[in-house]
Amino acid sequence: MAKRNVIIELAHGKKLESFAHGVMMHEVATLDLGVVPKLETLQYDQSFPTVPLPRLSPGEHQADAVYDTSTALEFDASLAASTYLVRGTVDEEAINALEQEAKKNPAVVGIYADVAIQPMIVCPGSAPVGDDSTVEGLLCVNRLHRAGIDGRGVLVAIVDTGVNIAYLNSRGKTPVFDAGRSWAWDPAQVTPGSVPVDHGTMCAFDVCIAAPRCTLLDIALLHPVSAGPGTTIMESLLSDAIRAYRQLLNVMNAPRRPGEGRSLVVNNSWGMFHPSWDWPVGDPRNYSDNPSHPFNRIVATLERAGADILFAAGNCGADCPDGRCQGVTTRAIYGANSSPQVTCVAGVDTTKTRVGYSAIGPGRLENRKPDICGYTHFSGSGVYTADGGTSAACPVVAGVVAAIRSKRPYDPGSSETSPAAIRNLLTTTAEDLGASGYDYQHGYGVVSGCNLANKLAPKLPDICLRFPWLCWPNLCRRYPWLCDRRWWLLPVRQPIGPIPPIRPRLGDLAATEGPIPEEELKSFLSELLPGAKEEEITAIETAYQIGFSVSQYEAQAERKSKPKPEDCGCKQGREKK
Repeated sequence: MAKRNVIIELAHGKKLESFAHGVMMHEVATLDLGVVPKLETLQYDQSFPTVPLPRLSPGEHQADAVYDTSTALEFDASLAASTYLVRGTVDEEAINALEQEAKKNPAVVGIYADVAIQPMIVCPGSAPVGDDSTVEGLLCVNRLHRAGIDGRGVLVAIVDTGVNIAYLNSRGKTPVFDAGRSWAWDPAQVTPGSVPVDHGTMCAFDVCIAAPRCTLLDIALLHPVSAGPGTTIMESLLSDAIRAYRQLLNVMNAPRRPGEGRSLVVNNSWGMFHPSWDWPVGDPRNYSDNPSHPFNRIVATLERAGADILFAAGNCGADCPDGRCQGVTTRAIYGANSSPQVTCVAGVDTTKTRVGYSAIGPGRLENRKPDICGYTHFSGSGVYTADGGTSAACPVVAGVVAAIRSKRPYDPGSSETSPAAIRNLLTTTAEDLGASGYDYQHGYGVVSGCNLANKLAPKLPDICLRFPWLCWPNLCRRYPWLCDRRWWLLPVRQPIGPIPPIRPRLGDLAATEGPIPEEELKSFLSELLPGAKEEEITAIETAYQIGFSVSQYEAQAERKSKPKPEDCGCKQGREKK
């Protein structure tokens, strides 16, 4: 008899709370049937103990409230405020009976689909286009890295099949690895960071293209399961993904040491492939179109906690869809992959041409999906012939987000650093492709590291070439660190040599002979250079201060060194008469 996998949401209870605390402290690893309600038609999976699901407010079950990014949505992750998720199986013929049981039992909040999820592996057959160095050039990574935009201090969670750090090192990628905050679906079978080389290792490699100094978390979610005689696929269930996301929420909410960052980027190159894997649209148990599904809710919670979450758009594009799509190529961006709370990534090759398998919008939970394109189908990690599918496009963009976070770390008190603000930064700086503006094939265009570099690390002018009147006498030779724009990108700017503490004057440029107050000088420069960036004005002010200080200092020294005429010049004047 056919079985259905289901997620059961249970109301808070003291026994459940105490048991969940033991699970979180790693004191218990299997479900105690004494803390859950007895349901005759359900067979509980005791290998899945329980996951506390934080309470969202306001309107945790209302799609508009959960997914409106402008609302001040809060969450409470405490055990006392949570509901609790367990999982099990039910005979297909007994589903209605289970629903009736659940309605009569006040301990049961809801029943939901436990959908199978699989990685977005590339469609085979096409040769790679370019390699990872091609992608580096397209993303202007050298320029980003010179400006310190390289992922340093940023956590990047690879939610996938697992990562092999030794293999990454052998391919020239040396990110920091945090084993303590990593996670595995079964620690007895999987050691994070030492997983056999597969899809997750490819994703980690592609993150490191733009963010080589990030800190990787290996969230080993997808695992091998039997797929028929002689075959194996990597798969998991949404209930496992909920466990993984609860771990990431714990990471985000953990106390921080002084100076420790709070930036977390989450890469998800996996998803659902066909509606038959789910309950029908409109059914309250449905996942694909239902913002109230527990996984969609915990994704929204993690984003509200400050994490940047990226999902692959999927490989159900009409030109050459993955076989698992079973011919369904419209509205094929399902569930969390289409959430307004995430960045949904489609794929283009290194010629900026959309790859035919890249899924096309609109999305299920949000129409305007995908958000953006990333580069894919290039040779790079060596795991496959090509790093392909939207599986590769997603971590390429995730690496760019991690690089941005090294320059603009998440600050709970600043709306400019919220995940929504970073998503907006990505889309507004993207290189438009296809139809002008947003379109369902490319989103807002392909991610542009070059435009991001212009925004986050603008090139400052060579002051002496553009404004020579500020740089006399010989300022650039005396103080080359001031006139070299690379100096302005250093984290700590140390001048070479002392600066005489003499208040400068503008001389012929000033209306008076007195010193120019700082605010007046700033106003003068702003009028002189309309449209100049604040960093440019600051640089020129510094040049003015040093240049005229040096000028006055040398003028005084020159006057002291000249011999005085015997009669102060009067004798020469008399002789001319």
